[in-house]
Parts: sequence; C-alpha cells; structure tokens
Amino acid sequence: MVKKLNGKISTAFLIILSLFLLLFGQKNIKAVDQFRVSVEGFFVPILEVTAFPIRSVDAAFEWAGRLVSAFNENEHLREENIRLRKSMIVASQVVIDNERLKKLLNIREGKVTIIASSRIVADTGSPFFKSTLINSGTEDGLKKDQAVANEYGVIGRTINVGASSARVLFVTDINSRVPVKFSKNGVNMILAGDNSSYPLLNFLPDKSDVKVGDVILTSGQGKLFPPDLLIGHVIKIMDGRVKVKLAANLYRLNYVSILNYEIADLSVQHKQKINLEKKKKH
Repeated sequence: MVKKLNGKISTAFLIILSLFLLLFGQKNIKAVDQFRVSVEGFFVPILEVTAFPIRSVDAAFEWAGRLVSAFNENEHLREENIRLRKSMIVASQVVIDNERLKKLLNIREGKVTIIASSRIVADTGSPFFKSTLINSGTEDGLKKDQAVANEYGVIGRTINVGASSARVLFVTDINSRVPVKFSKNGVNMILAGDNSSYPLLNFLPDKSDVKVGDVILTSGQGKLFPPDLLIGHVIKIMDGRVKVKLAANLYRLNYVSILNYEIADLSVQHKQKINLEKKKKH
C-alpha cells in the first residue's frame, strides 16, 4: 500500500515538474534556458563516448564491405583481362590467315570513295516502283550503277543520272538484286526486292543454317556494291522464304552518300612496278 502511494506521489511530482518546466519554458525564462543548456552539455560527452563503439563497428563493417567489393572487382577485371587477351590472339590469327588467303587466292583489293553526299528531294510514292530522287548528278561525278548508302546501311543504286539530279533504285524494288553474304560464315546469296518493306534472300545453300537475327552484309561480288556494307538482319523465316529487315529506314531518308567502288588491277600494278625497276636500273 505504501509503495503504491509512493509511486503515485512520484508520478504526480514528475507531472507537476514537467508542467512547471513547460510553463516557464514558454515564457523564455533565462534560468530554464540555462538549465537546459547545462543538461545538454552534461549529456553530450556521454553520448559521444557511448556512440564511439557504434561508429567504430560501422566503420569496420564499411571497410570490410569495400574490401570485399574491391576483391570481387579485381577478380572480374582479371577474368576480363584474360578474355581480352584471348580475343586479341584470335583476332591476330584471323588477320594473319586473311592475309595468307588473299595472297593464295590473288584477291584484288578495292578502293571505296564517297563521290557525293546528296539530299533526298522527291520520291515516286508508287507501290510498283521503289525509288527516290537526289540532288546530285554527273556534274558531281555520279554515274549509273553506283552504290548508295547512309550512316545506317545500304539504300540502293543509281539508275538514271542527269546533270544535277539522279534517281536511286531502292534495294526493296522488284528489279533490285544485290549480292550479299552472312556475316557469321561468309555464305553468299542474293538479296532480291519484292516491292515490300522486307526483301528476300534467294539462292541460299541447302545447309546455310540461317537463323532469325543473322546479320547480312554486301559480298562485293558484281563489282557494284563494296564488300562488307551493312544490309540488315534476318527477321522472318517461313515456308523456305527468308525475309530481311533493312538497317536503313527507307521511309525516313534525308541525306545519302553515293559510293564509287574500284577494284585494283594487279596487271597494271605489275606493269608499273616493272617500269619503275627499269627506270632505277637506267
């Protein structure tokens, strides 16, 4: 009974003290403010001391986390370095093998130059004739049957060339035929336009292993389109018909480049070399 009475008295005292501090605190009594400052000043060092172990533990965990992260990153970089070294070795071997094959097959290197960069000025808008008109012609060095491309890929070829304008036949036109190849294995075939947005791949070998997503490049055969220009990728295979989605968007063209492709004549180069050696002897 006495304990309960003491508890009630203590509770009442604390309530009265709290009300007293609150009442006088609102009136900004100087003594109360000083008392608060003294109490805070007393407890701050204690809080600093008690918080030190916690901060130390946090710092230790943070250091350990950074150490583990650095170790994992180091392992990742080591694996990446090994992978890049292997890739460099393979790439170097491919370059060497390529040079050997060129010498063995007596392959003639070609020279590709940009004749002009032209702006699209008009198109036919016809479902039966896929072409466009550009504002460059013979005055700019253009000729018939020159490759036309933009920064994304092949567009088509020049067919009618005037003094200051030329018409470009799209690779999607039914009259267009472009020698192409698979980038993955170099298998040659023909990209044939059919007046749709997705031209077909014709003359595929029986075991070409074609898959959706395969990248298609120009092969360089026919001496019109330079080799290794991007055409697009396989988008659909159905009933033996392979459709290709072009890398270049033919419906959003603004500027195109006209390319000239010249294959080096080794016989001429050989004659020039002989004449040069004769001049040195004399």
